[in-house]
Amino acid sequence: MRIALVQLLLTLAAALALLAFDTVAARSVLLGGLLCAVPNAYFGFYAFRHSGARNTREVLKGFQRGEAGKFALTLAGFAAVFATVRPLNALLLFIAFGVCTLLQWLLAARFTR
Repeated sequence: MRIALVQLLLTLAAALALLAFDTVAARSVLLGGLLCAVPNAYFGFYAFRHSGARNTREVLKGFQRGEAGKFALTLAGFAAVFATVRPLNALLLFIAFGVCTLLQWLLAARFTR
């Protein structure tokens, strides 16, 4: 959940910085970041609800449900954005999504040390 919060805060900061220059760019970056951060938060919520050796089955179920939900939310989110948001800068949307994903990997490596 900490990773998703950092992703969300940085996405908001980037979108607010772009807002003064170009509203389409700001909206595209915001949506790209949200398409990464929201499913990631869903995964974090379900994957880490249980812990301990006695809850092994529940831990596994949580990870499976979290990953499946994350995938579904990401897919549905992209479909909804491309179907409904006009105008949209698709390049900035994908760049924001990619940067947010890269940030997720870097933060996960840092938090697990």
